[in-house]
Amino acid sequence: MRKLFCLLLALALLCAALPAFAAETAELGKPFQDFTVTTIDGEEFTLSKALETHEAVYVNLFATWCPPCEMEFPFLQEAYEEYSDRVAVIVISIEDNDSVEKLAEYRESHSLTMPIAPAGDDWIARYTEAYAIPVSMMIDRFGNLTLRHEGAVTDADAFRRMFETFLGESYTETKTYQEIPKATLTMEFPSDEALSAALNAEGSAIAFTSDPLHQDYPFLPAEQDGQTGVSPFNTDQRGVDFSCRAEITAQAGDALTFEVSCDLILGSNSLFVEVDGEIMKYYMGRQDGRAWTIALPEGEHEVRFVYEQWEPQETGKPFLTRARLLSGEEAEAALAALPVYPAFETADIVVSNEAAKRGYFEYMGAPALVGYVLNGGAADLELTVPADADPENVFFLDTTRPDDFMRLSDLLTEDGAGYHYRMQLEPEAGSAYAVMQCLYPRFTVQLAVMQDADAVQQVIDENAQQGYALTWVPEPDQETEEETEATYTVYVVDQNGSPVPGAMINFCTDESCQFFQSDDSGVITFTGAPYAYHLQILKLPEGYSFDPDFEAYTEPHTSELTVTVKKD
Repeated sequence: MRKLFCLLLALALLCAALPAFAAETAELGKPFQDFTVTTIDGEEFTLSKALETHEAVYVNLFATWCPPCEMEFPFLQEAYEEYSDRVAVIVISIEDNDSVEKLAEYRESHSLTMPIAPAGDDWIARYTEAYAIPVSMMIDRFGNLTLRHEGAVTDADAFRRMFETFLGESYTETKTYQEIPKATLTMEFPSDEALSAALNAEGSAIAFTSDPLHQDYPFLPAEQDGQTGVSPFNTDQRGVDFSCRAEITAQAGDALTFEVSCDLILGSNSLFVEVDGEIMKYYMGRQDGRAWTIALPEGEHEVRFVYEQWEPQETGKPFLTRARLLSGEEAEAALAALPVYPAFETADIVVSNEAAKRGYFEYMGAPALVGYVLNGGAADLELTVPADADPENVFFLDTTRPDDFMRLSDLLTEDGAGYHYRMQLEPEAGSAYAVMQCLYPRFTVQLAVMQDADAVQQVIDENAQQGYALTWVPEPDQETEEETEATYTVYVVDQNGSPVPGAMINFCTDESCQFFQSDDSGVITFTGAPYAYHLQILKLPEGYSFDPDFEAYTEPHTSELTVTVKKD
């Protein structure tokens, strides 16, 4: 369970911290902010200068402690050796503790030759939304951001395709990509006639085709329970798409209907239906062949069925059948028969218990994850999703239960006005997470539910071990706002009396903790409500250690104290 806590929190740090920097975030298709970093070899790398001598620039963001980053470097190195004369590559660490010396050791131990540099400050992380690493970015010859990929790239050919897309005389205008371009498949694809005959309901004549670029795997004609339809091509490949499409001319009032059966690996595989590039319906988990209908405005439309497979599965794959264009009263009746669910402006999870105390975990100076301290054993959760979400395929997870994800539609209240769930925490459970996730449109909402102050500290300690220094910030109530403030000063020094900058120390009460870092003079100044704060050393700079039995408390009011650590 502890690993799950940290994993979910890492996701929350990525999602929750971004809006604060939206105004200065790099956008696909727009000019990338010019920058200069100094490599570990003492040379300056400037984006604009690199574009004077290369056709494109590749930027990789990483940290030396990041295992996925380490996984992709052999493949990046292979591509770099082949393309370094045409693509300028710069690898940048966004970890403050990755010194020039540490980066040099890392490069040598991993047999890397591409330029590596520390970020110098955190602008690159904010500007590129890099709160999860590794991140790959391509900037084309016109200085525009054209591709941003989050996650390890463990295939040298994927790097080659990434580079080749933006090279050559034929690249005359900026093209943007949401993902790394795929390789063209050379397998045999079904004929358009066979695909259409299998998918169409009797009397329908919609013309379906496979991916014309042959980059997506095909759906193949199949049979299930005596009914003809199509199902994905069998492959054990991970992270691949299957698709088929149709060009449909709709009259006013027309609608497209179809049936889907599947039992997909939840959280890994999914099917979605696009109309003119907009996702109109998506499927995860189990579906039992119920018909679904999508209204089509008058005019020309491209309809795509896309199956994303992240984990191979032999049974339960999507089976599509009985596609038909409806019109008139038949279309009206089919659309009226669809279930109606409440919709809200945003996706959110809120604890409605009056006794629960709300707050948030702060990371890197920004709110990262909302949490509630229950002061009891149960939490009543109220859930909301925006109008473009499908509650039948929004899933909710209570980490205290052994069950799998629950469908949000199953949590609908009796009056149909909202979604409610009661989470029960046993005393030994301490803390848990409630997670609501939806892939199309993509959102993940997460909430920390904690029984008491000890559970708050549990979350802080577990994430500190994973490299995330968190601070719990409770929302003030009226009594807290009226209390007098006091100032506390802590001097962090080594055994020789020299100041120790960068030391991370928690100031804890019985209910919460706040994290501070010593400045260049080794000083921490904290202003808060008068209290005998318990000091906890979370992390020291490299080369320092402390007594594991360390114990220190401030005076209830203004006080100064010295914390001594050992310089190794």
